[in-house]
Amino acid sequence: MAIPVMLDGDSNHISSKYTKRSSVYRTRAQYLLSILLLPAAATVTTDVWFQSATVSSAFGYDLVLAVTNVSGAFLDGFFAAWEYGVAVPSGAKTEALHMIADDMRAFYLSTYTSWAGMVSVAASLAHARSSPLVGIVYILLSILCAFVAHGLGSDFARYITTPDIITNKPYVTKAHDLLQRLMMGLSGYILLSYLYLGGENIEDSEGVGKRYWIFPTPRNQLLTSAIFAIFGASIGHLLAKIISESLKRHPIPWETLICNALFGMLALSLNIMKLSDTSWEDSLLLRGFAINFCGAASLFARHASDNRRLYTTKKRKGLQRAIINVTANILFATLLFWIAFEIEEWEEPDDKRRRWVVRIQKILDKRRGNIDVPIQNGDIPIDGGEE
Repeated sequence: MAIPVMLDGDSNHISSKYTKRSSVYRTRAQYLLSILLLPAAATVTTDVWFQSATVSSAFGYDLVLAVTNVSGAFLDGFFAAWEYGVAVPSGAKTEALHMIADDMRAFYLSTYTSWAGMVSVAASLAHARSSPLVGIVYILLSILCAFVAHGLGSDFARYITTPDIITNKPYVTKAHDLLQRLMMGLSGYILLSYLYLGGENIEDSEGVGKRYWIFPTPRNQLLTSAIFAIFGASIGHLLAKIISESLKRHPIPWETLICNALFGMLALSLNIMKLSDTSWEDSLLLRGFAINFCGAASLFARHASDNRRLYTTKKRKGLQRAIINVTANILFATLLFWIAFEIEEWEEPDDKRRRWVVRIQKILDKRRGNIDVPIQNGDIPIDGGEE
């Protein structure tokens, strides 16, 4: 998320060399179009191409998501340098980068990366390996690699920049034209990807559409995911902005921590619903909310940007604040990870846990009056009755 933060005692946390002189978009319609196209294009990239059968089977979804998050942190560092004027435009192309940097970070990269997804995948990985430590290491490595990648992205932006500030008006006009072509290109990219997907039902999903309103076809899944991602990116951006403006001076970026904790918790809704009925996994609406909405609203790339900014500040407390920020976010991530891991364990319990699942299910069925459930030896008595 591209929302500057006023830290305690730090009135100018980034020394800007270049200030944006013109509006990115000529009309409000172009701005609204970018809000729609950037999250949709990011969703197409991650959900269609990065999660294709070839890529996922070759590398595994856990590695694909980690690479996606780390590369997103690299791009966030790259565009942050252009947004804050640390990298100076030297022509129409770099001026276009400077103009669109804010929206790329706020809408494209917030959708491209996913803090909530990182926690969920870490829990699944820990469950598959039967070791919570594996999931915690996955989270720590993702955050560490993202921190390094963000710095590399910023360095790359400086590498291709120039010390001379441009003043030619034609550069600005050409930059506007380039951005317009970019939006047209993204529209074509989204449409072609949509047409590439088949319209047939997803396997083993007969009758799901009647129950969950939307038939689970690949095209419907992409459309639903894109819509939820658009709303998620916008709501996450707005919420972070509100929190940031209400807390003018604070030692760490609370808006990132709050958004990651809130939407990370909401992302567990799919796992929780699957506990009562595994067919909820086929609901495109629930999947769109838990995966795409919460993923776009959570701030993985923003967290990497916060850590890099705190670490590189000239204030002597910068390193201390960075450590506090990382620790606080990791603690909340670990809490969410543990909840998600426990849900994974209850979905596929071992022998000891399975006995408790059966007992609880019998109690629930008995209280609902659905069936007359016999109580076996060793089961928990119900309503004070005898076994």
